[in-house]
Amino acid sequence: MLSKCANPECSEQFLYLHQGKLFHLTPTPDVEAFDEGSSSSLYERFWLCDRCAKTMILVWGGRKAKLVPLPAPPMILPAVAASRVVGRKHVKKHAANAGLSST
Repeated sequence: MLSKCANPECSEQFLYLHQGKLFHLTPTPDVEAFDEGSSSSLYERFWLCDRCAKTMILVWGGRKAKLVPLPAPPMILPAVAASRVVGRKHVKKHAANAGLSST
């Protein structure tokens, strides 16, 4: 039965399905072969609270669940800042060519 967050460092209690993230983990084929088909007892459900689910996920780590940190999201430049950089290069190019005349 789920009663608290799967993160051992967190004491958040499981109360509602709409809070946090549920995980239904299945064993790897190696573990299923070793257990000779009676691996139904190895299927487990885990829950991470909202706070922990924002920074980590649960994966099957052999014979037990393993917490894995989520990768950091990629940094994206805001569209305004990117257009300013392009605009400056364009202005510099025109400024460099402003003294040249083709007469």
